[in-house]
Amino acid sequence: MANDAPEIVLLPGLDGTGELFDRIVPHLAREFAVTVVRYPDDVSLGYAGYVELVRHAIGNRPVYVLGESFSGPVAVLLAAQLGEQILGIVLAATFVKNPWPGWIIRRSARLEMPRDIRDAVLMGAYGDPELQKKLDHIVENLSRPVRIARLRAVAGVDVKPEFMRLTCPVLAVHGRYDWLVPMAPMQKAIAEKGRARMIAFPAAHMLLQTCAADAATEIIEFSKSSAEENYEA
Repeated sequence: MANDAPEIVLLPGLDGTGELFDRIVPHLAREFAVTVVRYPDDVSLGYAGYVELVRHAIGNRPVYVLGESFSGPVAVLLAAQLGEQILGIVLAATFVKNPWPGWIIRRSARLEMPRDIRDAVLMGAYGDPELQKKLDHIVENLSRPVRIARLRAVAGVDVKPEFMRLTCPVLAVHGRYDWLVPMAPMQKAIAEKGRARMIAFPAAHMLLQTCAADAATEIIEFSKSSAEENYEA
């Protein structure tokens, strides 16, 4: 990787650990300087708090930002606030508005999903024992109050107005069989916005883990094409 490689900042899903990026980071590192943000176990943080935390981590550096699942709205709000400093955003298995009725999210926050159902929803037919073991470890160590606080934030989130006003390049990647975060609402938002692209993968929700190499290839191509567009502009 060249010293002048662009930087991509990865924002984690609901677990906040960044540990689930371990499969895609080596592929992205072929072309990017990769920074993984890890969220603190702080029940007081809402989306505004996470945005501020990531802004501090980025500083004044020009970067690409990838927001996975829970962090999609964080990526959108960052791009809206930081303007040209954000070279482009990747929205992975995520949303710009809560795709479910808020009461469903709030109720699910207090439920413990059985392991087999959890794995079916998150990985579908594309998981493997190693990924299941890592997920077990993450779930066991995720604070219940923090999980509830983050799901409550999801229940009320709507950054579609900010998303529609974005001027930076946008790539959405989504699993065709994602039942946790349905693809259709994100697909509709991308179509309405224009000048944005969506790529669907044969995957459930955890596409960055089960399709890591292919997803990284598309993200790298996205960065190259958006860099060319910015240069021509």
